[in-house]
Amino acid sequence: MEIRAIYIGNNIDLIEKLTKESSFVSLSVTSQTLNVVKSIENIDLVIYEVSSNRNDLMVVKNLKESIKKHKVILFIIKQNAHNFGIDYIKSGANDVFDFDANPEDVINRYEFIKNNYDTLNKKKTENLQSFKLPFWKRAFDILFSSFMLLILSPLFLIIIILILIGSSGSPFYASPRVGTGYCVFGFLKFRSMYKGSDNKGEAKAKKNRFTKMLDSWQTDSEKFGNYQPVEINDPRITKIGKFLRKTNIDELPQFINVLKGDMSIVGNRPLSLFEAEEFTTDQWAERFFAPAGITGLWQVTKRSRAKQMSIEERKQFDVEYAENYSFWFDFKILLRTIPILFQSKNI
Repeated sequence: MEIRAIYIGNNIDLIEKLTKESSFVSLSVTSQTLNVVKSIENIDLVIYEVSSNRNDLMVVKNLKESIKKHKVILFIIKQNAHNFGIDYIKSGANDVFDFDANPEDVINRYEFIKNNYDTLNKKKTENLQSFKLPFWKRAFDILFSSFMLLILSPLFLIIIILILIGSSGSPFYASPRVGTGYCVFGFLKFRSMYKGSDNKGEAKAKKNRFTKMLDSWQTDSEKFGNYQPVEINDPRITKIGKFLRKTNIDELPQFINVLKGDMSIVGNRPLSLFEAEEFTTDQWAERFFAPAGITGLWQVTKRSRAKQMSIEERKQFDVEYAENYSFWFDFKILLRTIPILFQSKNI
C-alpha cells in the first residue's frame, strides 16, 4: 500500500525512520497545520507531534474536522502515549503512538484503518452510546467497589509507598480502553514498570501490531485468565512490579474505575483501541451493548483450558453475556470468579 503523509513536528529520529519505509511514497514535514489543509487532496495520513507549547487537543479537534471528509487518517505522536493518549482519541485521532514508534507498527495500523474505514466510522456513529446501565447494576457496583476499596485501603497505601520507593512517577498507570457504548476511558492499574520504560528494552518488547492484537486477546485482556503477557524478566518491570503482576494485585485499582462508572464489576472486559475496532463488525458489535466489567462470562468458563480458548469462542461469550445478563446471572459469574483468583498461574 502506498502512503502519502504529512508529518507535523520535528522529531528527527522518527522522521528518518519513516522516510526509509518503502510504503511512504511521499512524506512532507511541516510545523504548520495550515499546510495540511492546503494539501488535503494529496495526502492519506497526517502524523501530528504533540508539543507542550500549544493547545494540542483543540488543534487535534480542528485538524480532524478539516480532514475527516477526505478520509484522511490522523495519528498522534506523544511521549508516554499509552498513559495519556485517551483525550487525543476522544478528540478525533485514529491512534496514538510513542515518540520511538516502530514505523512497521504505524504502517500496519494505517493499513488496517484504511481497509476498514467506512465500517469503523459507521459503528462509532451509531447508537452505541445510548446504552443505559440498569439501576440495580449501578447500585451494586457502587456498594461492592466502595466496600472493596475501603477494606483494601491499607494495602493500597503500602503498595503506593513501595512503588514510589522503587521508582519515580505516578503509582498508577492508565491504559486507554474501550468499554460500554464504545466509550474510551483510562483503565487503571498499579504501575509495574520504571518511569520512561517505554524506551527500555523496546526492541525486545515490540511485535507486529496486528499480532499483538491477537496475542493480547488471548492473554493481556484477562489477568483472570492466569496468564502473564509480559515476560517476568523484562528489564522494564520493577521489582515490586514483578510481584504485583504475578499476584494480579496490579489490577486492584480497577475498583476505582467501577466506582467512577467507567465499568462494572461483572461484564465484558474492556478492550484496547485496536481490539475494539477489530470487533466493529455486525457480528460482534453487540458486545459493546453490555456493561464493561472486571470479570465476565468467558473468564469463568472452560477455565481448565483458558489458554486454548479461541478468539471466536471469547467473542461469542461476550455476545451471549450482552444478550442475557441479569442480576442472578451476574451473581453466578461473581461466585464462579472467586475460586479462579486462587488458581495456579500454570493452568
